[in-house]
Amino acid sequence: MPHRVPTDWLKLIWVDNAETLSAAIDVWQKAGIVGLDCESNSFYAYKDKLCLLQATCDDQDWVIDPLALGDDMKLLNPILADESVIKIFHAAEFDLMLLKQDLGAEIKGLFDTQVAMTLLGHTKTGLAALIESYCGLKPSKKEQRSNWGARPLTDSQVAYARLDTHFLPDLHQRLRGEVIEKGMLDHAEHEFERQQNDVLSPREPNMEGWLKFKGVKKFAPEAAARVRALFQWRELRAMEIDKPVFRVLPNDTILDLGEKPPQDMRDLAGRRGVGWRVAKKVGDEMMAALEAVRGESIETHISKPLSPEERRQRRTARENQDALRTWRKQMAQKLELPSERLMHRRQLEKIAHDLPRTSDDLQRTLPMNDWQRENLEPSLLALLEKLPDPQNA
Repeated sequence: MPHRVPTDWLKLIWVDNAETLSAAIDVWQKAGIVGLDCESNSFYAYKDKLCLLQATCDDQDWVIDPLALGDDMKLLNPILADESVIKIFHAAEFDLMLLKQDLGAEIKGLFDTQVAMTLLGHTKTGLAALIESYCGLKPSKKEQRSNWGARPLTDSQVAYARLDTHFLPDLHQRLRGEVIEKGMLDHAEHEFERQQNDVLSPREPNMEGWLKFKGVKKFAPEAAARVRALFQWRELRAMEIDKPVFRVLPNDTILDLGEKPPQDMRDLAGRRGVGWRVAKKVGDEMMAALEAVRGESIETHISKPLSPEERRQRRTARENQDALRTWRKQMAQKLELPSERLMHRRQLEKIAHDLPRTSDDLQRTLPMNDWQRENLEPSLLALLEKLPDPQNA
């Protein structure tokens, strides 16, 4: 589809003040339904920030500017928390995190069109595929990684943002009808409730995140000290200039410089992921970070030897988790549904940890809806009965 909207659509309402936002909220409240989508500056800032909120109701589109509205954006919180007003999102997880992080918003009355698509057996579940399949239009992906924190926005950006919600109310009606016809509405609503209650935590600084780098556990103590020093320098630098860490220095470059420290600025500039532009700008800081830990060694990255008992317990716990994942995969194939729609990964991990043995214990560990209890509980309890307790096996 071209980077524009059809000429017969209603004129877009741009919202950058409290009065216009309040008027929009009144429309949504009366209609009892609104399609919503968020845009952030994920690829351009250290921490995700809500930069745009799009909305559609009764064929009318609004594009809301949080950067202009500031605290007035919190006027949205009451309607977002009103479960009598349906809020339609596509792939809501990230949107819910942003709204909670920046507005303190609690979302109730959620309908996630991507969840509905997976329950209906769609293999392609992106919003573009949904619009193309149901509406016959193929949205452009040109602005997918735009800098939504920049102002002014281009006409192409605004058109892209508007398309993200314009079809959601109609798609909700059609998908909900198909979900009901398939007998999956109860299960869908249970998943929407899980999404509302299990909101992702925003990214927070983690000065020990280098410990998760692939291969770092094999590094010598002196090399590990250099990796940590560069990692922590990068984290502070990214915060200071408000850029994603990958735009400051790639992970692989940190590992390379930690394992084989540069001898001078020319050596540093010649490393992959650095170059002369970066070396001239922050090379002195990087060399200083490495020099500051010269002669230091750390061993926190080296796993401590486990006793035979600890190894046995960990092995049993891993085998239990594998058995539960295999069970979920087999049930998903049997029911012709994606595994994550049967039971979320975090829910499966909690079951593996608690090892409930009875129906009542299972409900305490994971409250299940009627569809789950009918289709999953019998075989799940049969499996759980056979799994050994890692502490007593």
